[in-house]
Amino acid sequence: MAGLIGCGFYFGWFSKLVNAIPLFNEEVAPAEITWDSRCKSVGGTPFELKDSLAQCSWIVNDSTPLFFNGFVRYVASLRKSPVAKLHWVAKACDFDNPILVQLEDSLVYSYLRVPLKDSSKVWIDARTGCAFPGLCPARPLDWSNIDISENFDFEGQDKLLAADAFYGLGEAPLHPILPGVVLDAGRDSMGLYVEIDHGNNVFSKMSGMTPYASGEGVSVKVGDTVTIESWIGRIPPRDSAACYLSIRRNGLFLRWTDFYAAAHPLDSVGISNFLERTGIRL
Repeated sequence: MAGLIGCGFYFGWFSKLVNAIPLFNEEVAPAEITWDSRCKSVGGTPFELKDSLAQCSWIVNDSTPLFFNGFVRYVASLRKSPVAKLHWVAKACDFDNPILVQLEDSLVYSYLRVPLKDSSKVWIDARTGCAFPGLCPARPLDWSNIDISENFDFEGQDKLLAADAFYGLGEAPLHPILPGVVLDAGRDSMGLYVEIDHGNNVFSKMSGMTPYASGEGVSVKVGDTVTIESWIGRIPPRDSAACYLSIRRNGLFLRWTDFYAAAHPLDSVGISNFLERTGIRL
């Protein structure tokens, strides 16, 4: 009996040893991939957040190696300080499907990855609501533009598609829709005008303005660089005249409302709903 017990113990131990050795062509079960292991594998430091979210963070400086993701590399390249922090946030069970990328530099820049109606996803600048990276047109004024009615006299369908009419309250200042360089400035049959080259084959022209200040002309000249904060001219009083904005992209005229909407997949309400739904707190 003692011999059988010993033999049984021996063969039991031997069986465990043999079973532990993978057979030829037998697949070995992969180790469980956790958020911590995935984050550390790409050189980051993992953190656990609320609402089933997790964060992977890096210190970014001149010696930081290339990041594993093209968008993260691009955001990291935008830093202005010698050292910055970069954060990647996603559901703790889905590292490769991020919700937020954030750059902590002299300021904090947050980018949200949101779904569109066609189920594709796009990065959004959380501050501006613009698709990122890309053109981010700003409203020339803090007003709502008045859509052109079908019977508005633009002397032809081409102009109907080329410009939108804006009516000022008082003599409100007019700003460019995007940064750019002044191509032309002067006076035509509608009043003062300024044409701006915004790069990326996008051009805008504002016509029908009144002078920016006392004087006969506009506040800029050909070759000037302007930003969205620059004051170009003033919109005439509402009961006086309309100011016109035309936009050309790749040589074709675009409606301002379409151009603005294409660059802003989500409005402020949509961004708030997305943040609430995902549990992100900015």
